[in-house]
Amino acid sequence: MTDELVWWPRDPDVAAGRVAVVTVSYNTRELTAFLLWSLRTIVAWPDLEIVVVDNGSRDGSARYLAEAARAGVCTLLANDDNRQHGPGLNQGIAHLAARPGPHPEWVWVLDSDVVATRPDALSAAVATAREHGAALVGEPQNDQWHADSRFGLFSLLIDPAVVWQASVGPFVDGGDPSFDLLTSAARQGVPMAAFPFTAEGHVIHRGRGTLAAVHAAGERDHPLYTWAETHHAAHYAEVPGADQRYQTLLSRFHEEVNLG
Repeated sequence: MTDELVWWPRDPDVAAGRVAVVTVSYNTRELTAFLLWSLRTIVAWPDLEIVVVDNGSRDGSARYLAEAARAGVCTLLANDDNRQHGPGLNQGIAHLAARPGPHPEWVWVLDSDVVATRPDALSAAVATAREHGAALVGEPQNDQWHADSRFGLFSLLIDPAVVWQASVGPFVDGGDPSFDLLTSAARQGVPMAAFPFTAEGHVIHRGRGTLAAVHAAGERDHPLYTWAETHHAAHYAEVPGADQRYQTLLSRFHEEVNLG
């Protein structure tokens, strides 16, 4: 594991077709477990690895993820404290960049409160990237304050050989960790393609999962606590019927997985 920011090699040895999911967990044990289950149970992709960065969770996440890592479900990078979302993503991708051996062809950044709902969730996104020669694939988000293209960070597919470079990255601390990266990429002409991750039901984004955990725990020293007080309810990306589909899939998850 590395704590340093490591950029992707310019001419890496690539394992063609390998995708690495990177997600950050903070006191979202059930949500993160639900995500891992969906990736391993629903998504049809032959060469998928999962890196989870746990930011010092105190809700049992650390123990659950350690057990999952021992079982080969994921790789766990466990922090002693909360480094926040953006730095956690940097840590996970830097781990992949610094690791010896063949590198993944794609990195799929997912929020811990996302669940994959279709077997082709990843294959369709990768096909879109290849069709358009895109290095960034995401779902457009409304942003009335900025003219640059905006994709939601909750599900973002990147070609790290193009995107994970000093001229584009990294993710930053704060409430919008991907803004600088996406703005820089747009201004440099990094090819992008839109993909309807939530709109077409490839994934469901519960939304505000970490804020819900912060609010439920009364974590007043958290930098987003004030925001969490009024913004902790799930929004399901405002996709009609997504909440019901989420609850149905969650019931299946509970039938198959015992979190203890």
